[in-house]
Amino acid sequence: MAASLRFPEGVRLDGAWHYWRPSGSEIVELGIVHGQEVSLPPHFHDEDQLTFVLSGRRRFVMEDTLFAIGPGEGASIPAGTPHRSLAEPADVVGINIYTSPGSVMAAGLFSEMARLWRRQGGIDWRELAAVVEAYRCGPPPLRLPVAAGGGWERVGEAARLAGMSREGFSRRFRRLHGMPPQEFRLSGRLNEARRLLRVGQPLADVAAEAGFSDQSHLGRCFRRAFGVTPGQYRRSVLQAP
Repeated sequence: MAASLRFPEGVRLDGAWHYWRPSGSEIVELGIVHGQEVSLPPHFHDEDQLTFVLSGRRRFVMEDTLFAIGPGEGASIPAGTPHRSLAEPADVVGINIYTSPGSVMAAGLFSEMARLWRRQGGIDWRELAAVVEAYRCGPPPLRLPVAAGGGWERVGEAARLAGMSREGFSRRFRRLHGMPPQEFRLSGRLNEARRLLRVGQPLADVAAEAGFSDQSHLGRCFRRAFGVTPGQYRRSVLQAP
């Protein structure tokens, strides 16, 4: 694994997932995944997710379709796209690059990353930051936030506002957005929690502001969705390598 990915000084993997924010880079954050237990439930991100595999294989399900990528291959998951990842029978090492929506030319980025991977058997995070910068598209397009709230608290309330039955609203919502309304709203709250943690907000404040009943509730949902606790995530992304 060390031969496949050269970490910044001070970054240590203590689980399947590790996140950090490269200083002096336009990357919102980087995620490193390794091992076999790399499955995550359905969720989405406010950023584009650019995934590149260094060794092993990663599999994703989007809109009920299975996608698989192997060593030296990448996949782009646009912001707001519900997806889930599957556990693997053999160890995997991969990089998730989270960037502002529409700000990076993914095909060119993956091609250059594959070239570096083939030439030197690994990628240094400083090289990665430079490659991302080289394939930037300019200012990202203006986007509305991905429905963290949507103006409703309960599915029944949303159905009433839409003039539909609860069952009919849920079916239509899942067809349009790729996940049930409850999961979609929770994923929006978790993305808001990530944003607040990245700027150093205390955990209790994050839980309250993102709409969780308490820190324990936030912790359970956050770890299930992202593979780390809010505290681990906060420490990692605030540690400038």
